[in-house]
Amino acid sequence: MRWYDWFSSFYDRSLEPLYREARREAAVALRARPGQTILDLPCGTGQSFDGLAPAVGPEGLVLGVDLSPGMLRQAATRAHKRGFSQVVLHCSDVHALDQAALDQAAREHAAGPVQVDRLHIFLGLSAFPRWEAAFERLWGLLAPGGRCVIVDVHAARPNLQGHMVNLLARADIRREGWRPLERLAHRFERAPLPSLPQHGGQLYLASGDKPA
Repeated sequence: MRWYDWFSSFYDRSLEPLYREARREAAVALRARPGQTILDLPCGTGQSFDGLAPAVGPEGLVLGVDLSPGMLRQAATRAHKRGFSQVVLHCSDVHALDQAALDQAAREHAAGPVQVDRLHIFLGLSAFPRWEAAFERLWGLLAPGGRCVIVDVHAARPNLQGHMVNLLARADIRREGWRPLERLAHRFERAPLPSLPQHGGQLYLASGDKPA
C-alpha cells in the first residue's frame, strides 16, 4: 500500500477531474434513499462522498473502505470539510471485509447490525488483485433487494496510454469487471460513459439489483 499512500498525495489534483462526471452518474444510478447505507469501496480520497452522502442524508450512512491509510487520511479530511458526519471510514483489505467488520466500524452510528443497501465500486475491480473473489465477497455483504453500481475502465487491447494507466493504478483494464454483476443481478444494465484518451480505455457504468 505504500504506492497508494504516495499516490494519495497528488491523486485529487492530477487525476480526479477525469472522473468527476462519472462519479455524478454513479451516484444517480445508485438510487440511494435517505436513511440507507452505502458501502463505498475502494473509497480512495473520498471524491464520491459529494454525491453519496447527500443521497442518504444525515440519518443514513456511507461506509468508506480502503486499504491505503494515505487515501483514508485524505478521505477523512474531505468528509470533515464537507460536514459529512454520516461518513464512516474503515481500513481493510476487501478480502478480509465481513459483516462483523462493518458492524464494528459503524458502532457509533448504528445500534445494531449494518444493512448494506447500496454497493458502490468505483475503479476497484480493475485494481483488486483477486477481483472476482473480491466481487463475490462484496456481493455477499449487499442486502437482498439492494443495488450495486460499478464504474471502471475497459480496454481489451490497451494502447500505450492504457498501459500507463495500468502501471500508475496498479490495475488491469483488460478485465471485464461487469461480468459477475451481469451473471448475478436482476435488471442488469451496462452503458459507456464519456471517455478521454487519458482514461486508457472505455469508461463504463454497470448496475443491477440483488434478488430479494
